Amino acid sequence: MAKVLEALIAKGRRVRRPREQKEVAFGIADLSTHQELHERIVKKGGIKSLLRLLTSSQDAEAQRFSALAMANCASAVFNRIPIVAEGTLEPLISYVKDEDSDLIGRQYCAMCLGNLAAEPENHEEMVKLECIDALMTLLKTEDVESGRYAAFALSNLAANANHRQQIVDDGGPEALVALACCEDLNAQRQALAALRGLCISPQYRTLVVRQGILDPLVLMARTEEIEVLREVAAAINCLTSMEENKMEICDRSISTIIAMLLSGDTEVERHSCCAIANLMENVDLHVRLLEERGLAPLVALALSEDLNTKGESSRAIANLAANVDVQQTLIKEGVLAPMVDSLQRNDVNCQRFSALCIANLATTVASQVKVVQSGAIKPLITLAQNASNQLEARRYAVLAIANLSATIANHSVMLEDGVLQSLFSLSTSPDAMSQYYVGCALANLSCAMANHPLMVEEGGLQPIITLAYSPDPDVHQQAAAALRGLSVTKENKMKIVQEGALEPLVRLLASEDIEILREVCAALNNLSLGDENKYEIAKCGATPPLITHMQSEDMQIASQSAACLANLCEMTDNQNIVAQEGGVRPCIAVMRSRFVEVQRE
Repeated sequence: MAKVLEALIAKGRRVRRPREQKEVAFGIADLSTHQELHERIVKKGGIKSLLRLLTSSQDAEAQRFSALAMANCASAVFNRIPIVAEGTLEPLISYVKDEDSDLIGRQYCAMCLGNLAAEPENHEEMVKLECIDALMTLLKTEDVESGRYAAFALSNLAANANHRQQIVDDGGPEALVALACCEDLNAQRQALAALRGLCISPQYRTLVVRQGILDPLVLMARTEEIEVLREVAAAINCLTSMEENKMEICDRSISTIIAMLLSGDTEVERHSCCAIANLMENVDLHVRLLEERGLAPLVALALSEDLNTKGESSRAIANLAANVDVQQTLIKEGVLAPMVDSLQRNDVNCQRFSALCIANLATTVASQVKVVQSGAIKPLITLAQNASNQLEARRYAVLAIANLSATIANHSVMLEDGVLQSLFSLSTSPDAMSQYYVGCALANLSCAMANHPLMVEEGGLQPIITLAYSPDPDVHQQAAAALRGLSVTKENKMKIVQEGALEPLVRLLASEDIEILREVCAALNNLSLGDENKYEIAKCGATPPLITHMQSEDMQIASQSAACLANLCEMTDNQNIVAQEGGVRPCIAVMRSRFVEVQRE
């Protein structure tokens, strides 16, 4: 076979008669179907012979077979750069562009260009030689086969971000959508592949929807060809990432996406779950999914053993759970069991989106009962406490814990499962949101005096004080609220001061945030009820700001500040401090306050 090949290559260089040219081209094309000969054809000079036949023969079939042989050789990865080095691009592009050339020959030349375009190193030269213009000329013919080969080449060129704009400017999306509407499955697939290549750039995703891509996608989704179905699912997934597309995609293809959730193919299901998750970012579409009975298959896929599918399903359900109106429907459909299972999987998306889902569900008391009954607390604590877990997953786990802690009835279960250590572990996190959620949870837990002994015994004061030093005002408020709650218990008053809470509390007296000041002044007031703390508070610099805040227009701030000063002045030494700091005149002035509570203090 090798000798025959070399003889044909040699003959191709000198043959003149069209009939003989056709025979040579056919012979090489036939041998090029053997993959083991591809490299030999190129190395023995076969490409030059084929180029000569393509450009000089008057026989259309000789041109076809020579183009086909080059296309076959270009299917081998190792041949793509050497073939371009032989000077093939210009004649191939010229042949495709010439509308008077043989149509089948143009198709084979386009196939060769498509194979060569699979090598990114060839792209720049191809585009310089106006390859895209030539392929667009072929794509816009009414011949489906021609469109298929042109779309194949364009899909490879569209993988390069530098060339997408030209394909779009030359009318590529419209022509490709038209090709995708044909009845030929292979042509549909290539058109879709090219459109997907363009849609790698987000700015073209809305364009192709306007050009009508959804109609062929819905039609192609009815196929039993799993490869086509995968392309369709991936394309819809890509398009749903754009907010502008979501409403139209939902209106025209939500039932198609739901049907693909039931395909039984992991890749199709994964893309479909992701598409649903994208759509459910728009709360207006939630009801539509429920109306189309899409929740049941989504919940079923949340139990998938494919972690990517499981993670995307969890994301979709988490988006739905943000809508209070559908929370009870979700719980009735059984979302909690798969969410608790996802919390325990060693996968970032499974962990973070299941934690977010439970956090969303835990915003209502009615749902909290079911969350606790599902056994979610322990996995949430484990997820939050493990420092090796992704930060966002831990953050959502703490958010869920904070939401659950808003109901005192949940506290005993949470404390029994070891929630405190998970909260303490994140108190020093560099993530401000994690600190905030930790602060919320600790503030909620400190509202119940029954929790105070355990919180202090397990070392909770230092983490709360650490949060009080945070640069984030929202964290300040929660830390101050936690200290206020804990300071109600008599046994804690001295411990809080001994642990160093006065310094951050006094610093926070300089805040302009009313909510922070309310909590700080109340905390200091509680602490000042302990005789052992009175002098410490007075000498730590709290007196001047308390005098100022006693005159506040906010009743809570003014009354708590006045009460704290009244407690401090039960000691003679502190009376002198208050007088020296100019507190007498303000005290007399606030006796005429419009707030009775302030007057009383």
